[in-house]
Amino acid sequence: MKDLVVAHVMHSYLTQSETFIWQYLHKFERIYPIVIAEFTQNLDQFPLPSAKLYLTHGRRLTCRWVIDNWCRRVLNQPFGYSQRIIRKKGVRIIHAHFGPLGCSYLPISLSLKIPLITNFYGYDASLNEFIDKNRDSYARLFTEGLYFLVEGPSMQEKLISLGCSEEKIIIQRIAIDLEQYVCKRHSWDGKRPVRLLFIGRFVEKKGLEYALRALANLRKNYSFEFRIVGAGELEQKLHWMAADLGLSKQTVWLGIQPHRRVIEEIQSCDILIQPSVTASNGDSEGGAPTVILEAQACGVPVISTNHADIPYITVPNESALLSPERDVDRLTDNIRHLLDNSEAWYQMGKKGREHVEKFHDVRKEVVALETIYVGSLFL
Repeated sequence: MKDLVVAHVMHSYLTQSETFIWQYLHKFERIYPIVIAEFTQNLDQFPLPSAKLYLTHGRRLTCRWVIDNWCRRVLNQPFGYSQRIIRKKGVRIIHAHFGPLGCSYLPISLSLKIPLITNFYGYDASLNEFIDKNRDSYARLFTEGLYFLVEGPSMQEKLISLGCSEEKIIIQRIAIDLEQYVCKRHSWDGKRPVRLLFIGRFVEKKGLEYALRALANLRKNYSFEFRIVGAGELEQKLHWMAADLGLSKQTVWLGIQPHRRVIEEIQSCDILIQPSVTASNGDSEGGAPTVILEAQACGVPVISTNHADIPYITVPNESALLSPERDVDRLTDNIRHLLDNSEAWYQMGKKGREHVEKFHDVRKEVVALETIYVGSLFL
């Protein structure tokens, strides 16, 4: 089936947090993937052969720019240039990443009679204002689209509540390349500060403020260093909060880091803290943060919450200690438990690695996704 060309459509190839898309793209064996995107970023981290990458917007007065503008302004076809690419490359399946792209490419799917598969990831199925604005578009997408992929059962229930037929929803797990992650035996000699780590955007749903509040409860009795990778709209507020809570000496703000450096931070930390919550505007992880899988792959114990599909990608009470969202007292207790019981780190890490190997190995999951593609041609 190497002649089976699948077009992966997305706004950007690829944002720093979308490693879960790249993991699949460079592991396909039975199909030929191409990417259609509006612009590119981070190509040094997520390399893709130029023959597989097509941009819908070109530089001013280039051929691509002229055709794109003609389609948009004269023919009133916002995605007319994408349609030309899909025809030219002999695409047989369109895989839209995020709900809005599914809506945008549905007319092309119907016009060319090409199956449309749409992946939902998070904000596209949880952000209240966004859902209200696109409710009619989603209703049509759920009716006309072929399949809808989600990361786990929590996301599946969300799509059902939005009106998608359960028969059209397929759980396709987040996958990572386990060869990139070395599983170490994490231990502590009691002579150095415990290395705690958070990775994520500084937005409400990531719950970093609750990690800071929990650690403030422990700072007087424990020696730790809280390393924070990320940036975002709440950065100044979070810096002030850390200072007000007396955590200035314990926190290390690392900013945005390339994925290679992120992996290094995970492998050198003792515990990952990732207390995700549902934001006040409804935004949620949808599935679960990929960094939790990466930490388990490295044998790192996880502290997190019973949010979205996080219980689905961990082994609660074995590879991860989970608490209710925004429950600072329970979060504090879970962190304290691991600080007091460093001998448990190894078994937790071992269980996490086993779980990822069994359910989230990209070499296994890519076969499942390719099977979905092939099967969609015979419906």
